[in-house]
Amino acid sequence: MSTSDNCGCCAGVTPLTPVDAIQPPGQPALALRVGTHGRFRQSMLADLADEPALENLTTRASDDPAIALLDSWAAVLDVLSFYQERIGNENYLRTATERRSVLELARAIGYELRPGVAASTWLAFTLETAPGAPLETRIDISARAQSVPGQDETAQTFETLEAIDAKVRWNALPVLAAEAVLPRMGLRTIYLAGTATRLQAGDALLVIGDERAKEPGHENWDFRRVTRLREVLPADPSDPKDIGYTVVTLDRGLGKPWHGVHPARTNPRCYALRARAHLFGHNAPDWRAMPANLRANYLRLALPGAEVGDNPPINEHPEWPGFTLADISDPPAGSASGSGLLGQYYRGKGFREPILSRTDATVNFNWGTGSPDPAVPADQFSVRWSGWIQAPASGQFNFFVTADDGLRLWIDGERIIDFWIDQGATERTGTARLQADHKHDIRLEFYENGGGATCQLAWSGPGVSKAVIPSARLYPRDVNTVHLDASYPKWLADGWAVMSIPNYEEVYRIVSTEDDARADFTVSATATRLTLSGENLRDTFNNHVRSTTAFGQSEPLAWATRPLSGFLQGHLIDLAGYEPDLPEGRWLAISGLVLADLPANAKALSRLKKGEALATIRIARDRKTADLEFEDFFRLTVTLAPAAEIVRIQHNDSSNGHTQLLLDNDLTHAYLPSTVRINANLAPASAGDSKQMRIQPEPLGSGDGSRSLQRFALRQGPLTYITAATPSGTASTLEIRVDGLLWQEAPRFTAPGPTERAYTVKLDENGSATVQFGDGVHGTRLPTGSGNVEARYRVGLGTAGNVKAEQISMLLTRPPGLKAVTNPVAASGGTNAEAGDDARRNAPLRVRTLDRIVSLRDFEDFAAAFTGIGKAQAVWLWDGEQRLVHLTVAGTDGAPLDPNAALYRNLLAAIDGARPPHQPLRVSPCLDLRFGLTAGLWIAPEYEAEKVLAAAGQALAAAFGFAARAFGQQVTGSEVLAVLQGVAGVIGADLDKLIQVESELTVLTSNGPDGSIPARSARWQGNSLQPADLLLLDPTAITLTERTS
Repeated sequence: MSTSDNCGCCAGVTPLTPVDAIQPPGQPALALRVGTHGRFRQSMLADLADEPALENLTTRASDDPAIALLDSWAAVLDVLSFYQERIGNENYLRTATERRSVLELARAIGYELRPGVAASTWLAFTLETAPGAPLETRIDISARAQSVPGQDETAQTFETLEAIDAKVRWNALPVLAAEAVLPRMGLRTIYLAGTATRLQAGDALLVIGDERAKEPGHENWDFRRVTRLREVLPADPSDPKDIGYTVVTLDRGLGKPWHGVHPARTNPRCYALRARAHLFGHNAPDWRAMPANLRANYLRLALPGAEVGDNPPINEHPEWPGFTLADISDPPAGSASGSGLLGQYYRGKGFREPILSRTDATVNFNWGTGSPDPAVPADQFSVRWSGWIQAPASGQFNFFVTADDGLRLWIDGERIIDFWIDQGATERTGTARLQADHKHDIRLEFYENGGGATCQLAWSGPGVSKAVIPSARLYPRDVNTVHLDASYPKWLADGWAVMSIPNYEEVYRIVSTEDDARADFTVSATATRLTLSGENLRDTFNNHVRSTTAFGQSEPLAWATRPLSGFLQGHLIDLAGYEPDLPEGRWLAISGLVLADLPANAKALSRLKKGEALATIRIARDRKTADLEFEDFFRLTVTLAPAAEIVRIQHNDSSNGHTQLLLDNDLTHAYLPSTVRINANLAPASAGDSKQMRIQPEPLGSGDGSRSLQRFALRQGPLTYITAATPSGTASTLEIRVDGLLWQEAPRFTAPGPTERAYTVKLDENGSATVQFGDGVHGTRLPTGSGNVEARYRVGLGTAGNVKAEQISMLLTRPPGLKAVTNPVAASGGTNAEAGDDARRNAPLRVRTLDRIVSLRDFEDFAAAFTGIGKAQAVWLWDGEQRLVHLTVAGTDGAPLDPNAALYRNLLAAIDGARPPHQPLRVSPCLDLRFGLTAGLWIAPEYEAEKVLAAAGQALAAAFGFAARAFGQQVTGSEVLAVLQGVAGVIGADLDKLIQVESELTVLTSNGPDGSIPARSARWQGNSLQPADLLLLDPTAITLTERTS
């Protein structure tokens, strides 16, 4: 009998099945096939001779029917083995590839696959401003807007998540973008409204405020000359309020720092002094050059009692007789016409803190324990009365001062009474010689320490009995008269005049003006006689008739504002208007222009950061560039970029007549203030369309109290899930009502009690949703009814909703007065349903944390399992007092995370709900870094170079993409070379350089294969916590070339 051992037909053929597969760790799939077609065929051929019934079958030809049958069975076994392996792999979460398998296996450990999340954004609404339109309106929850799709996109519907009260004035709130440049110490550049100031270089300006108007002795004023002018035309010629402004450079800074005298502070005003004049007599012939006989004749006529022939020496009469300001403009009069003395009241005893200035007709006061004026205290005050006294006759006069407390009296600069002591009402006396019809200087000082207060000034002399000095004989020191050299009809009462001699100026208020014909010193003219209010006129200018110049014809010039220097940044915003109704917690959309991150902008950026004053800023029509001019007239052109962000009001401070907003967080960008607009008609929104269910709910079916675990399928899908502060990071938009009562969704079947009105939602592998109700043990059963189970929900989710900023512009819901809508920031957070690889990574995380955070690893696992978060890294850091947890997070696939976005806020809320409350925690989005490289490849001749280069780029993208890299992981040249060397067809690689790129600019270069690009974990940097770096490849920064030698 022929057997397999001796027939010879199976020589060299050995069975190859079944295969006892070895399962090495770390493999992506289990090897469970016991054989393949070729192995099964060879095994059956090897075993043919062992079958007695087939011992005579000696052929092994493939075309033999028996061998062909074995070949067919080998094919059947091959197919069965293939499915055996597939089914075996589907039994394990790590190796399953079918979504249904992954879903069911995850459920077995208590994990539900993420359903995907709808993108979220903010909708900024604009109300109609036309006359008759409502000033405010209510925008309810589920107000709908739609995006304008781009190429290969579909329109996305968004619905608001909160109701808001919108107002017209909140459409575009301007921020404080201009500042009034009021006088300050050392200021040399002032800004005047309009471009028609008619100023020229050399013109005189007066900067003065209420201090000088109320107190003639106050020094807070400045007289300056114009040295340079720059007219800034209106930015918007069609705006009647925009009249432009003029930038004026002064000859020197305001104030007198060497004396500690500041410029005007109280209601400062600027005047152009249009006219320049001299005093009458300034052009009189030179007295010294006149012939002696003419001088003698003039003296004889001017000096009563002089004899003919007298020739007084020149040293006794060096100037024309009566050539003084007092003699020219205030000559002795035959009758007294005084009005009293200037009384200046001070707080305390030292005449340092002025309170009040007025003209007192006489000094005859007995205040008792009272006060001279409501502004003056009853005790601890002092008074200085000053002016001139005119006697009715020449001779020796006695002066009597009765005072309680101290007093001092001067006549013509000589102190004749001095009792500067505390005393009761006591009369003190002194004497002085007075000349008839001549005004003598008089100054009386008095102080009151406590108790009663009295002060009385009396006199006696030739023809005068002892009496209080009448007001007609007293002239206040702040009222003076001068005669100008010609008629100046535009020098008006209440205007200002400045009297100037070399190195000294004094300002005066014009009380009255009149024309007065004068003739003296061989000069005659129709002069303007000014009555002035001020101080030191006679003291300073009396003997300077020739050298005094008067500036007048004061014309007020309004102050203008200049562009606010620096940037709008930080957490404080000053609004241009008054908005006390903006509530705390209100969300705001900030939009504006920032300086693009380009080297060409570095100089302007540096100057603006230093707060150097801007004179003008001109934004180009395309809003891509701007011309900046600084106060020193240095000009720069900068490149601009649009920016926007969402912030929330923490506190509204409108207590001082303007509104300042304190924000929850610092602004992300540094804006040019003049470009910023704030929309406060802002509502959070997410993608998803409630369709007709906004009006009529969808009927799911009828409840049957006799049945448990009733199930109903939603007719439309996919069900919209939005980001929420739950452990999973999501919440459905489904709302179930049974007999009109709202039921609540439970996280799992076993969660609700027997009487709770609850349901669970299950998603199948296709995303279709089924609603399941309780069995009376876990959740109550549905009550019996006809069509009593109804649902409202939204449809749509995924990455398609991540539309760009300002792409949402179509209003689908129009409450009264609503005009337009937009999304100021891009929609974000939209993710597709969880895929197998993500589920394999996330399911163990949820199982490990069990929705609570205890350890450092729990922080990472909890955050990484949160929908919308792609990576997380937790580290311990020391802040100098305690240890805190710093958690760095990144969005799915590296998507940027906005700290004010719903996803980020919900993550923080969910973490706070799961972590120990006493554990200090800081959470930050990662710092996204990008790198590129330049390399050359030697490619095997049998490969197509173009395909190999493309494969190399794909290999780099996979090796240095988001999924493969960790926080704080640097990139080295050896890593890059290892990846390139592993690409099929590459026989050699040479790395030229690694570069770190930022905004398409190279910020770091590392040459050669030994180079590296650093990345760091979270750390302290100075006094601030810095998040971890995530260094990823920028595909646009790769340069790969073929090398041939």
